[in-house]
Amino acid sequence: MENEIICYCSQVTKQEILNSIDNGAITLQDIREKTNACTIGNCIELNPKKMCCSGEIIELIERNKIKKGHNSTYQSDK
Repeated sequence: MENEIICYCSQVTKQEILNSIDNGAITLQDIREKTNACTIGNCIELNPKKMCCSGEIIELIERNKIKKGHNSTYQSDK
């Protein structure tokens, strides 16, 4: 479901994250810069799953790499 909210702090949807990935975002930091997701730090309190959104964002990045046939090992932001 693309309208699903991934980052509850910044109200960023799955579709917004996927669009950013399609437009070249390849790290969590890229997603942060393009969408403002995972920047406020209240997801644990606001997310119904009681967890930070970073794991879900990284999973979306990884799935995209696999779909495009790239190495699936996540590269850190460092």
